[in-house]
This record gives sequence, C-alpha cells and structure tokens, in this order.
Amino acid sequence: DQRRVREAVVSTQSTGANPEAELEPGLRLLGPITEKFVSVSDINIPADDGKSDNIFVSSSFDATTHFETTCEDIIKIYESITGEPFNFSELDKKLEEFKNLTEE
Repeated sequence: DQRRVREAVVSTQSTGANPEAELEPGLRLLGPITEKFVSVSDINIPADDGKSDNIFVSSSFDATTHFETTCEDIIKIYESITGEPFNFSELDKKLEEFKNLTEE
C-alpha cells in the first residue's frame, strides 16, 4: 500500500473566541485530513527594547510559517545591542571563508 502523505500548516492570528473555526476556510482547501493538531498560544512582545537594562527579549512566534517576523525580530535585537544595523555582506564574506576552509 503506497499512500501519498502530505503535511500542511494552516495558521492565523486569531481575533475571536473560536480560533479553530477561523482556520476552517484554509482547512477546507486541503481536502480530507487524516490527522490534525491544533495549538493556540498567546503572542507576547517585549515591554521595551532592552537598552536600559541590557535584557533583550524577542517576541513570540506568530502565524508566519517561514519565520519571517522571527528573523526580523532577531535583526532588531542585534541592532539594539550593537547600535548598528546587521551587515549581511560581512556574513557573506565569513560564509565564503568557512566554505574555503572546509574544502581544503
């Protein structure tokens, strides 16, 4: 028996009393569902930017499935700590140096 199994993520930021009902339009698009797991959690955000006490806290994960806002949050925390924007070109250089070291 060769069954094709697919995994899907349907997420939302709930604004009502019944979060699972808010997911229903997305779930219907998937067709028959063998197993479903539902999780509801609050989204927490830091009270401040951490500069006054050097305690830097990220926000909770949100409904984005590819962690876009989490990455943005990490970059924002880096900038709060260092006072400078993250330099992605430096990261590219270091990755290239690492790649060259591992190929030797």
